[in-house]
Amino acid sequence: MPFLEYIRKEIMFLKFADLLVYNLLGFSDKTNFGLALHFFVYDVIKILFLLFVIVLTIAFLRSYVDSNKFKIFIEKQPKILAHIFAALFGAITPFCSCSSIPLFIGFIEAKIPFGVAMSFLITSPMINEIAILVLAGVLGIKITLIYVITGICVGVIGGFIMGELGFEKYLQDYLKKLSSNTKFCTCSCSGTKTNLTFMNRFKDAFYYAKELMQKIWLFVLLGVGVGAFLHGYVPQEFFMKYMGNNNFYSVPLAVIIGIPLYADATTIIPIAQVLIHKGAAIGTVLVFMMSVVGLSLPEMIILSRVMKRELIIRYVIFMFITFTIVGYFYNFII
Repeated sequence: MPFLEYIRKEIMFLKFADLLVYNLLGFSDKTNFGLALHFFVYDVIKILFLLFVIVLTIAFLRSYVDSNKFKIFIEKQPKILAHIFAALFGAITPFCSCSSIPLFIGFIEAKIPFGVAMSFLITSPMINEIAILVLAGVLGIKITLIYVITGICVGVIGGFIMGELGFEKYLQDYLKKLSSNTKFCTCSCSGTKTNLTFMNRFKDAFYYAKELMQKIWLFVLLGVGVGAFLHGYVPQEFFMKYMGNNNFYSVPLAVIIGIPLYADATTIIPIAQVLIHKGAAIGTVLVFMMSVVGLSLPEMIILSRVMKRELIIRYVIFMFITFTIVGYFYNFII
């Protein structure tokens, strides 16, 4: 989505929330409840709309993608380079975790090594070009580079370790059958389909997006509800006290706080700006952002479509430990 179009949609959602909460319902923006309700309405309509549109678009485009070409390219690279290219590909694609999964499935179907596919899946939701532009404008080039480099490194290291430890065995059973059963899916899980019409591709993509939204909408409401409560009722001083550099437990606490929330990297950036300007440690805020976009509860629900519980638990533990180490490291050097 072009940057100006993204800004236009942000303003549209904001005006709708203003009209509903402050004009029609008559709540004041000076009250905690008014602020919390406005935050809830604004984020819910924005997230659900963008999720549906992005998942629909990616699922549709996915029917034209030949995963075998990417597979051939990856197979020619040394192992570590394959992980780096996959993480870079995740960084330049404008996908949230929801829309990254169709491509991840395609990579597995094309027999791209599991670890390489995981490098893409880890990096993709944390970094995208819109988030980079907004982050640079809000927090500056230095912090943006730190965030991007960290996200890519986490993807490369995470994918490499999970591949070496043989975690592929914890994928859902149907993924192991995709390579020998190309009829399993006509849109989101398979390679290029030349025998499908435009409308068939669109219908398949719409069904996939609709099915996914039916499974996650409640968790989106839950995550945004928690965020609205924090926004309206928890003073900024609370975050400064527990996310400041002087608090040794601020980093793991920031990771834990981020888990129940649900937002993409772009949505969380304004919150990160407030936290940093109010005195929160930069490393703590960065891993809070990573936790929100890479470890949120709704994402775990979505990942359950492709991962067994054993892999999800290992994934969460690895990401929690990695984010914690990264947070302490950046708090030390910055």
